[in-house]
Amino acid sequence: MRDVDPEILAEIRRAAFELRTSDPQAAVRILRRAAASGGGAEVLARGALGEIYLTELGDLDGAEHEYRRVLALAPGLAAAELGLARVLRETGATAEAREHYRSAVTSLANEVASFRERAGSGQAIPDGAEEVVLTLLEAAVEAGEKRSFDESLLDWAVREKLFDALSGEEGDPAEYWFRFHSLRARLLWLDERRDDSAQAHAIAVAILQQAIAAAETRLASASPEERERLDEEIRGYRDALAESSGGLVSLRSPRA
Repeated sequence: MRDVDPEILAEIRRAAFELRTSDPQAAVRILRRAAASGGGAEVLARGALGEIYLTELGDLDGAEHEYRRVLALAPGLAAAELGLARVLRETGATAEAREHYRSAVTSLANEVASFRERAGSGQAIPDGAEEVVLTLLEAAVEAGEKRSFDESLLDWAVREKLFDALSGEEGDPAEYWFRFHSLRARLLWLDERRDDSAQAHAIAVAILQQAIAAAETRLASASPEERERLDEEIRGYRDALAESSGGLVSLRSPRA
């Protein structure tokens, strides 16, 4: 957010991405200080607090409090709508959870539509668009309802080859495409489109099979250090394939 002091923003990012798993209590202390700054910093910090309470500390009450506070400050914010939906699902408040899932899906779909419009007018697609598309699919699948957004948004992501340019720390294109088609398979199943669901799942499996074959080919000429990395990559792909019968699988996501 533009109104956030760069130093505070850096601290929020450090807490949210670096400390959340290694020292979640330290992350909470940093984020509480940042939230006290108010404005955009409070929105970002409380959103990160909600995520840490939910995924790292298992504190559902704390997570719910933070997400509700974020939505009071920034109504309709997709990340907070989705976070609160997940908390409410865990607490058994399924009816309210469903409403927040729907709000999250609507907001995320609108964001993806804005990416498509930008691309159509020759503008660059914003960084992070890949995660927004995947989060849209995750939210729609977790909601457990028939698709409520324009499916052409997903077709656009395929035509745009949205994940192909990812590399290094940005992510693995094979992983992202696998997640995309696996999630889409689940969503098509919810839509009772069984043949289309099977086709999407087959595409997901083929992507990982091709990635395994490519990695195995590189093994022959790889350095010892590179071989270790490739072996780990191949194990990750194979583990995902072994677990992929339900479709909702990520090589890294703890929600898979």
